[in-house]
Amino acid sequence: MGNQNKTKPEWENAKIFGINKVDARCSSKVYADRESAQKQINPLEHTLDGSWRFHWCPKPADKPEGFQQINFDDSNWDWIQVPSNWELKGYGVPIYAPYHMPPSLKKQSMPNIDPKDNPVGSYRTTFDVSSTWLDQAVYLQFDGVCSAFYVWINGQFVGYSQDSMLPAEFLISPFLTAGKNVLAVQVYRFSDGTYLENQDMWFLSGIFRSVRLFVLPKVNIRDYELSAKLNNDFTEADFIVNASLYRHPSDHTVTQSYQVTIYLVDQRGKQTAVKKTYIPPVSSGEMQVKIEFKVSSPDLWSAENPNLYTVYLELSDAEGNVSEVRSSKFGFRHIEIRDRQLWINGKSVILKGVNRHDFDPVSGHTMTYERLLEDVVLMKQNNINAVRTSHYPDDERFYELCDAYGLYVMDEANIETHGFRKIMQGDMQWLDAMVDRVQRMILRDRNHPSIIIWSLGNESGSDEKFHKLAALVRQIDPTRPIHYEQDLLGAYTDMFSMMYPTPKNLEDLIHGGKYSFRSGILGWYTIYSKYSETKPLVLCEYAHSMGNSLGNFQKYMDIFENYPQVIGGFIWDFADQSILSKTEDGRPFWAMGGDLGDPYQFKTFGCNGIFSADRSPHPAVRSVKKGYQPVAIRAIKAEQGKFEIFNKHNFLNLDYLYLQWRMELNGQIVQKGEIKNLNVLPGEKQDLQIPFEQLILAEGQEAFLTISFVLKEAAAWAKAGFEIAWEQFPVLFPVETNLMTDSKKDNELVIKTYPDRLIIEGSGFLVGFDRRKGFLDQYEVEGVPILKEAMKPNLWRVRIDNDIAHHVLYKIAKIVYGRQPWREVMQKIQLKSFSWKQPEISVVKIESTWNIPFGKTPFRMDFEIHGNGEIVVNNSFVPNRMMERMGVQLVLPVDYQKVTWFGLGPQETMPDRQLGAVVGQFEGLVPELMHHYVRPQENGNRSAVRWVSLIAADGFGLLVRALEGNHFNFSAWNCTQDDLANAEHIHELPERDLVTLNIDLIQMGVGGDVPAGGSPHPEYLLPKGKLYQYGFVLSPIEPS
Repeated sequence: MGNQNKTKPEWENAKIFGINKVDARCSSKVYADRESAQKQINPLEHTLDGSWRFHWCPKPADKPEGFQQINFDDSNWDWIQVPSNWELKGYGVPIYAPYHMPPSLKKQSMPNIDPKDNPVGSYRTTFDVSSTWLDQAVYLQFDGVCSAFYVWINGQFVGYSQDSMLPAEFLISPFLTAGKNVLAVQVYRFSDGTYLENQDMWFLSGIFRSVRLFVLPKVNIRDYELSAKLNNDFTEADFIVNASLYRHPSDHTVTQSYQVTIYLVDQRGKQTAVKKTYIPPVSSGEMQVKIEFKVSSPDLWSAENPNLYTVYLELSDAEGNVSEVRSSKFGFRHIEIRDRQLWINGKSVILKGVNRHDFDPVSGHTMTYERLLEDVVLMKQNNINAVRTSHYPDDERFYELCDAYGLYVMDEANIETHGFRKIMQGDMQWLDAMVDRVQRMILRDRNHPSIIIWSLGNESGSDEKFHKLAALVRQIDPTRPIHYEQDLLGAYTDMFSMMYPTPKNLEDLIHGGKYSFRSGILGWYTIYSKYSETKPLVLCEYAHSMGNSLGNFQKYMDIFENYPQVIGGFIWDFADQSILSKTEDGRPFWAMGGDLGDPYQFKTFGCNGIFSADRSPHPAVRSVKKGYQPVAIRAIKAEQGKFEIFNKHNFLNLDYLYLQWRMELNGQIVQKGEIKNLNVLPGEKQDLQIPFEQLILAEGQEAFLTISFVLKEAAAWAKAGFEIAWEQFPVLFPVETNLMTDSKKDNELVIKTYPDRLIIEGSGFLVGFDRRKGFLDQYEVEGVPILKEAMKPNLWRVRIDNDIAHHVLYKIAKIVYGRQPWREVMQKIQLKSFSWKQPEISVVKIESTWNIPFGKTPFRMDFEIHGNGEIVVNNSFVPNRMMERMGVQLVLPVDYQKVTWFGLGPQETMPDRQLGAVVGQFEGLVPELMHHYVRPQENGNRSAVRWVSLIAADGFGLLVRALEGNHFNFSAWNCTQDDLANAEHIHELPERDLVTLNIDLIQMGVGGDVPAGGSPHPEYLLPKGKLYQYGFVLSPIEPS
């Protein structure tokens, strides 16, 4: 704890981070006997979660005096739920500052806090204590309090604690009385500890994790460490229990001897080992006990096979009278860094990971068990095998779920100085607090098999403090490797970590080059391969997923699989951090940084998830699932049904999966089958024959074979039949020429001209043009209008988050970068020429050209109208500056809601994010095709589309068909493009009485290699000077 300097309060003293706190220990439950432990019946523990009396004030000078006294009158105080974050209960405002400190923390006054801006929450509750507890050791544990707090019981001072993300435990026996007791807690929103907690998340305060009482006998198992040493072929293990027994000073049975019995039970309930050790009388204080025995053929733990044993530690007296039982889950597994690779149980593992915050859109940092379970299940369902607890230790139940369901965990210490890291570099006054945070994390979490890497923190510079932290970790736990991204010289960690290298950056480094990058306020850094050439490479953050993002994800997967020294990475990040709030008139809305009254305007920078805050998936999720899938399929001769399967698993045979296949013609299933007897060993390849029948295609037909791998039996995280992996292949069957023609195509067309109109009439349909502007603005069939507004060129897209530079304050960014030249020039389009001719009685050809600023050539649109009502449209343009999109936009009546398309789907796709989509026939309503990112932006695009139809309830509609050999992109919205561009929040989007339909050749990619502003790769840009041309056919749809 260091010197308790009382010249200023504890919460402004970097050397004081705890008073009277019990030393850290592992997470475990205490039971009266083994039967209670098996049934998880725990009369020795009592939760204090519930409604507490609460008082909030904006600064310490206003805090209530004497509130800790038993007879203090709190009847006029509010009630607040514990656990919770008080800002989400209406007290103060949440602050989102990803790389700034809250305004009350300043560089020039560290470690002090602005006395006028440090809210204080005072809590009171009561609890009853049985007289039988008074002769035992009673403890009070707070699982998480932000950021500093004092504790009193019955008016007596108990202790003080900092470190928001780890438990604080106090021995409270001396302060208790039989019956009713008063617990008072005073929480300070900011403290010197906050300078170490500048993580990329909301600053929220209060008692946000559970509070509990538990009782131990005066001689008890204080702590224990479970470990195993496996032999070289992992067929035998030395199981080791290092336990610490503690006798409370008030216990006078010094001559009493004890025995500790270890029971090891496998997941089938079979007791595999029992070991009893007799302990001489325990003197006051602690006694270390080591118990060791061999286990033959242990079931090994991995993320693929999370085999868990239950360990019971039973403490009894010499006569066998049980006084206490502890219970923990344990997994036998071996971790090793060798040959620049990460090995688990002798297999080289790729971390297909994601960063995750403990965050809920309603309860903030207070996590329910259901939400924790949902997160773990979603990871498993989407082939994610690893998670980084960015940037602090999580709720301890999360690790239990990772143990049980199978996820590799990088456990990260609650240390991040981010915006202040440069000024805190070399400042040793923080060392003791940092040591305390790292040590407590390890001691709490070290028995979890899922944790395979310790991380020293995040973005806090690198100096002597971190050398000392690494040495501490190796002293406490030498079995796990150490990570810290800021160790740029590879001086003290076991792996070389990087944030947001592009695939090219990464390959350059792999091949002996260098990688230069800008690290926030720290300036430019250059990483040379010599610092990483002896260690594995890991991407602790990559694939920044803010808004419509995650372009070119497959390039990273290729690197992971082609270069064994790159052991994988963690996507940034799992779920958006938006808060579900309400507008002044009571409408729900998703709040971002700056929306709830905080002084910063970082907006969507906290919304980087592949899932939204409520855990509904963003389109990128399917790309992640596909990129991370554990099975690969390669075509040898697709037309003959010959393929090769590659089992990417480290430990699982593919016999836990069925193979399902389907053959589709233009999106319609014509054949399907199933193969149930898969038997491919991990890491092995096997030939595969798909027994489909040969087909002959008609002109215009396309055949696709989709191979899918699904669960044979239900898993803990998914039902039987759940899809794990898939691949799709075009199959080039012979094509039979079709000589049939549409006789209606020869129907006569009549041209009618007016000063400002050109009308073409056919049998049952009408087409009209505005001669002054050159636009097609009228298309009717049987008197029913198909167009609501004119079809126009469209060369701009609504800014996605990656198009906006968030490296400056959001308001400044809007001023500096908010202009969209292509959006503006579309308002300046001018007709250059408009002409028509009728080469045949059944054909009318029309040519419109427009002068457009930034156009090297005019935009040209050629129309060819046929007697059957079809309109063939060809578009061409050469820009003289880089373009955002090449397309046209139609506005249809609002009734045209049912959308069916043949192309990539079912999810939104972008030019550089098509991984995971398959070609098929899909349908949905317009609102279902739109995707609501937290900040409205370009959305809903579908790629490689052969045709799309939009149909009203009365059966009338529009079919858009690509010209032969061509594909197009489309999107459909119930609002205008300007609506999307102008809205800052989803709830601000109006629902218009129309359907906006975009038919595009292409638009820019989305990028996402680096945070906010990562440009798409060159192949996904639309360069100037290039001819862009494409065509499609418009056809009316009638109810018949």
